[in-house]
Amino acid sequence: MTRSVHIFIPELVPLENKGEEAIVRGIADVLFPDGNCEIHLFDEVDEYRHENGIHVYPVSWFISPWLNREFGLGASWEKIRDSFSSLVRNALHVAFPKWVASHCGALRRSARTMRALHDGQAPSCDRDRRLLQILNCDYVVVGHDGALDERVCQVVDLMQSFGKQFGVFGVEFPTRFKSEQIESVMRNTLQHAEFFFCRTPASRDAAMSVFPEGQPSYLPDPAFGMKPAEDDEASALIEQAGLGELFNRPVIVCTSCEPGPISRHCFEEAVSPGARLEAHRRLYAELIKHIVATVDANVLFLPHAIGPGVSLDDRRVARSVLDYAGVPEDRARLLNSVHDAKLLKAIIGRGEFLIAERIHSMIGAVGVATPFLCLGSNTDRRIKGIIEDTAEMGDSIYYLNSPVKGELIDKFESTWKRRDEVRSRLDRVRTELWQKLSLEAEGMRERILHASSDAERAGR
Repeated sequence: MTRSVHIFIPELVPLENKGEEAIVRGIADVLFPDGNCEIHLFDEVDEYRHENGIHVYPVSWFISPWLNREFGLGASWEKIRDSFSSLVRNALHVAFPKWVASHCGALRRSARTMRALHDGQAPSCDRDRRLLQILNCDYVVVGHDGALDERVCQVVDLMQSFGKQFGVFGVEFPTRFKSEQIESVMRNTLQHAEFFFCRTPASRDAAMSVFPEGQPSYLPDPAFGMKPAEDDEASALIEQAGLGELFNRPVIVCTSCEPGPISRHCFEEAVSPGARLEAHRRLYAELIKHIVATVDANVLFLPHAIGPGVSLDDRRVARSVLDYAGVPEDRARLLNSVHDAKLLKAIIGRGEFLIAERIHSMIGAVGVATPFLCLGSNTDRRIKGIIEDTAEMGDSIYYLNSPVKGELIDKFESTWKRRDEVRSRLDRVRTELWQKLSLEAEGMRERILHASSDAERAGR
């Protein structure tokens, strides 16, 4: 029996966001399509857990919590704490930019333990055993979405000190970094990458301007390569969730969300963030009402993210949209239960059409050749780089910056009517994307297996 290859992704991957999960599962499926791969990563958890081929470790073991907290609006203690942490980091970038080269306490503590374990000390507790698992991983892959930063590079440096090799796959770089010191920390690490793939041409260009030594190249988002769940699993979910009658008609699957590009940059006529979110939900509701009244199809909202945090739970938005729409429940439903990314992709494959605000739900739709209408902001560069350029779906995008109800309905109608043509296009695109991913995967896989063989010969 073939031994599983263990890949360490030392980045914060919030698995409550199924798009983030799709990326790491895509990495595994692209690199090892036979399924003999397990992923090790960080999440906001209190203790280690293992679920369906993914080993999850507390990110706080390696990166002190205040370094991951982001600025946000709200009066809760958590929002105030997170915003304060963000402000302190930004102040340090200005007043003492060299601070980014220092290692946080969490990383120093784990490094000490891992060095002792590497030198032969026996694990004395469960945390030690889990750190030893990480030490025994075959290879390090970084670049999950936009998570690759100077703190991740420090973890990579630690793994390199134990002889581990690494590559970059699926990264999305910003067009500029907050300081030259951050660039320096990242350059010193990334110049040693054995492969370096960015998920959009724009990100490749940004990386080339800062890290030319790594010879960054463009390769589609690894989530395009994630395999959907088997048909029988999708059928079982439909029955268990009581959706059998809904699927007696064609189903239009929907995803909804309110991330920064929508909450800050869309519905420009609204005077406040709250008013923009209200306008967003009411407009989406008008589209659902139109579909139920005019199209022989039912509607199913999928929760493509259930966190982290209440504000990132898609179900909250979907419930509000359905409440505003006021359509019968036998025509429009929300799948309220939580499921993994592969199963959600399979359900999208059962749909006749997808209306989507989640980028990775559209990436999933490409993989199962389900036609879709993309709703989003023209400030979200993923729409240009991934949906328009990579997926060739520029004619199926409607921007919500200054939306008009009639225009949105017309855009849906035109895209819905040509869905057979779009389905044929997507069938071609998904084949071409898989071929591109598979071709480059051969070289990546060869490097990983070579490193794995070296580790086995050395007795780890």
